[in-house]
Amino acid sequence: MINYLEKNRKFAVIFMVLMAVEIFLVSSITGSKPTTGGLNLSVLYHSIVFFLFSFFTILSIVKKNNKKMKSLILPVVISFLYAVLDEVHQLFVPLRNASILDVLVDTTGILLSVAVYLYYKRTK
Repeated sequence: MINYLEKNRKFAVIFMVLMAVEIFLVSSITGSKPTTGGLNLSVLYHSIVFFLFSFFTILSIVKKNNKKMKSLILPVVISFLYAVLDEVHQLFVPLRNASILDVLVDTTGILLSVAVYLYYKRTK
Protein backbone atom coordinates (compact mmCIF):
# COMPACT_ATOMS: atom_id res chain seq x y z
CA MET A 1 0.00 0.00 0.00
CA ILE A 2 2.87 2.38 0.72
CA ASN A 3 4.18 1.89 -2.82
CA TYR A 4 0.74 2.68 -4.22
CA LEU A 5 0.41 5.84 -2.13
CA GLU A 6 3.92 6.95 -3.10
CA LYS A 7 3.04 6.55 -6.78
CA ASN A 8 -0.41 8.12 -6.39
CA ARG A 9 0.26 10.94 -3.97
CA LYS A 10 -3.19 12.45 -4.47
CA PHE A 11 -4.66 9.57 -2.43
CA ALA A 12 -2.15 10.17 0.36
CA VAL A 13 -3.18 13.84 0.34
CA ILE A 14 -6.86 12.84 0.52
CA PHE A 15 -6.19 10.53 3.49
CA MET A 16 -4.11 13.23 5.20
CA VAL A 17 -6.93 15.78 4.81
CA LEU A 18 -9.50 13.24 6.03
CA MET A 19 -7.39 12.59 9.14
CA ALA A 20 -7.05 16.33 9.76
CA VAL A 21 -10.84 16.77 9.48
CA GLU A 22 -11.44 13.80 11.78
CA ILE A 23 -9.06 15.20 14.40
CA PHE A 24 -10.78 18.60 14.20
CA LEU A 25 -14.27 17.13 14.47
CA VAL A 26 -13.43 14.92 17.45
CA SER A 27 -11.71 17.87 19.14
CA SER A 28 -14.90 19.90 18.64
CA ILE A 29 -17.01 17.55 20.75
CA THR A 30 -18.00 19.11 24.06
CA GLY A 31 -16.07 17.56 26.93
CA SER A 32 -17.48 15.69 29.89
CA LYS A 33 -16.50 15.23 33.49
CA PRO A 34 -13.04 13.67 33.78
CA THR A 35 -12.91 10.09 34.97
CA THR A 36 -10.20 8.48 37.04
CA GLY A 37 -8.65 5.05 36.80
CA GLY A 38 -8.83 2.48 34.02
CA LEU A 39 -7.26 2.53 30.59
CA ASN A 40 -6.98 6.01 29.21
CA LEU A 41 -8.39 5.66 25.70
CA SER A 42 -7.54 9.29 24.99
CA VAL A 43 -3.82 8.44 24.98
CA LEU A 44 -4.40 5.57 22.57
CA TYR A 45 -6.61 7.71 20.33
CA HIS A 46 -4.11 10.60 20.20
CA SER A 47 -1.16 8.38 19.34
CA ILE A 48 -3.05 6.48 16.62
CA VAL A 49 -4.63 9.46 14.85
CA PHE A 50 -1.42 11.47 14.85
CA PHE A 51 0.52 8.42 13.67
CA LEU A 52 -1.87 8.18 10.70
CA PHE A 53 -1.95 11.93 10.06
CA SER A 54 1.83 12.14 10.10
CA PHE A 55 2.28 8.99 8.01
CA PHE A 56 -0.03 10.29 5.27
CA THR A 57 1.68 13.69 5.48
CA ILE A 58 5.04 11.99 4.91
CA LEU A 59 3.66 10.07 1.93
CA SER A 60 2.15 13.28 0.56
CA ILE A 61 5.34 15.34 0.74
CA VAL A 62 8.41 13.10 0.56
CA LYS A 63 9.39 12.01 -2.92
CA LYS A 64 9.44 8.28 -3.59
CA ASN A 65 13.21 7.84 -3.98
CA ASN A 66 14.28 10.34 -1.33
CA LYS A 67 15.79 8.44 1.61
CA LYS A 68 17.35 11.42 3.40
CA MET A 69 16.29 12.24 6.95
CA LYS A 70 16.24 15.92 5.99
CA SER A 71 13.23 15.32 3.76
CA LEU A 72 11.18 14.28 6.81
CA ILE A 73 11.57 17.62 8.61
CA LEU A 74 8.67 19.35 6.86
CA PRO A 75 6.10 16.56 7.44
CA VAL A 76 7.14 16.29 11.10
CA VAL A 77 6.89 20.07 11.60
CA ILE A 78 3.46 20.17 9.92
CA SER A 79 2.23 17.29 12.09
CA PHE A 80 3.60 18.83 15.28
CA LEU A 81 2.08 22.23 14.50
CA TYR A 82 -1.27 20.57 13.83
CA ALA A 83 -1.02 18.84 17.22
CA VAL A 84 -0.39 22.19 18.92
CA LEU A 85 -3.20 23.88 16.97
CA ASP A 86 -5.53 21.03 17.95
CA GLU A 87 -4.87 21.79 21.60
CA VAL A 88 -5.37 25.52 21.06
CA HIS A 89 -8.68 24.71 19.33
CA GLN A 90 -9.78 22.75 22.40
CA LEU A 91 -9.43 25.89 24.53
CA PHE A 92 -12.54 27.19 22.74
CA VAL A 93 -14.62 24.01 23.14
CA PRO A 94 -16.87 23.83 26.23
CA LEU A 95 -15.54 21.57 29.00
CA ARG A 96 -12.30 20.93 27.09
CA ASN A 97 -8.83 22.22 27.76
CA ALA A 98 -5.38 22.23 26.21
CA SER A 99 -2.86 19.72 27.47
CA ILE A 100 0.88 19.56 27.04
CA LEU A 101 0.61 15.83 27.74
CA ASP A 102 -1.66 15.43 24.70
CA VAL A 103 0.93 17.19 22.52
CA LEU A 104 3.60 14.83 23.87
CA VAL A 105 1.44 11.80 23.10
CA ASP A 106 0.71 13.22 19.62
CA THR A 107 4.45 13.69 19.11
CA THR A 108 5.03 10.07 20.09
CA GLY A 109 2.63 8.99 17.34
CA ILE A 110 4.35 11.34 14.89
CA LEU A 111 7.82 9.99 15.70
CA LEU A 112 6.57 6.43 15.52
CA SER A 113 5.26 7.08 12.00
CA VAL A 114 8.68 8.42 11.02
CA ALA A 115 10.33 5.29 12.45
CA VAL A 116 7.93 3.00 10.57
CA TYR A 117 8.49 4.93 7.34
CA LEU A 118 12.27 4.83 7.70
CA TYR A 119 12.17 1.12 8.56
CA TYR A 120 10.10 0.47 5.45
CA LYS A 121 12.49 2.50 3.28
CA ARG A 122 15.55 0.72 4.63
CA THR A 123 14.13 -2.77 4.18
CA LYS A 124 12.76 -2.06 0.70
